[in-house]
Amino acid sequence: MSVRFASIGLGRASVLYHLPALKRIAGAEVVGGFDLLAARREEWRQTTGVPVYESVDELLERTRPDAVIVGTPPNAHVEPCAQALEAGCHVFCEKPFVESVADADRLIELAAAADRVVAVNHEFRENPIFRAVRDGVASGRHGRIVFCQVWQLMNLAPWDEPTPWRSGMANRTLLEGGVHLVDLLLSIYGESPTAVYARHSAGFHEQQDADAVQLVTIEFPGGRLGQITIDRLCPAGTRYMEVRADCEQASLRASFGGRATLQLGVKRAERPGVKLELGLGGMAWLERGLSRSKLATNPRDGAVVGTMRLFQGFIDAVEHGGEPPSSAREAREVLGVIEAAYASAKSGERIELTSQPAPSM
Repeated sequence: MSVRFASIGLGRASVLYHLPALKRIAGAEVVGGFDLLAARREEWRQTTGVPVYESVDELLERTRPDAVIVGTPPNAHVEPCAQALEAGCHVFCEKPFVESVADADRLIELAAAADRVVAVNHEFRENPIFRAVRDGVASGRHGRIVFCQVWQLMNLAPWDEPTPWRSGMANRTLLEGGVHLVDLLLSIYGESPTAVYARHSAGFHEQQDADAVQLVTIEFPGGRLGQITIDRLCPAGTRYMEVRADCEQASLRASFGGRATLQLGVKRAERPGVKLELGLGGMAWLERGLSRSKLATNPRDGAVVGTMRLFQGFIDAVEHGGEPPSSAREAREVLGVIEAAYASAKSGERIELTSQPAPSM
């Protein structure tokens, strides 16, 4: 069975991730696109050879797709998702899914009424290095997970983002880019969190509600903890995403964005000797005491690989039923943590997460 995709929003995500990922999947076909900008439509048409249309209505009517990819800015996700669902299409949406749990509930209800599948492109969970950590935890081979930390260090303040819609979300950094860190931590734990405590800072910037620095503590059943650290004011080397999952018998680590390390001599808490580590797209490894072994490396196009895996799971759900990986339900839970983090930062209080489930799909 082939699945016909139409794209709404033809910018960076479409060109760099969606199209290259779909080209690797047999039976996936892109049949049309729409963007508000005429120049972007024409550039996309010339690059892909796929027809473009001047409205969403025309796109849906002329192409009759099975599924719609929504790659517009986050504040413009709800309506195209709803329009696609109401037209009887399945939906694959860029992150963040929407801007609130209430909006997520609306779309989940629409999907249930239409018997359609909705997934969100949280592709980092399917990058080979992070998948290795997630699978290692889920296997139980290293005991139960005790603590997980995800952190990001960048010398790019959110208000200095070159893309206007990104810089316009300088007071919602945890939602705009931090959503990847929240989703990854929750997917590694594989359980619903119970409470959130968070603080954020703008450093010395005059816009004091800008969350350039985020410290988020997430509680899980059994008194276990997870922690997210975002520092967008770091003048040192960028560490786009780092993960440490401590289990009872070993620590599983991953570093995204390239790693080339040569160790010489003796350092405290390391074995003596010479060791070369190379993972230009990122690397995952396991530590047990002073013993260290590589689990996986990322290809340079790790984000495309992650997106492809999510597309494949989405197509499988479209064809055979069931919930896709990175489903709308899971994305709603991520949004619930983010909303609680902002509420905690505002009130200074720990926020317990409600156990109210998402609407059934």
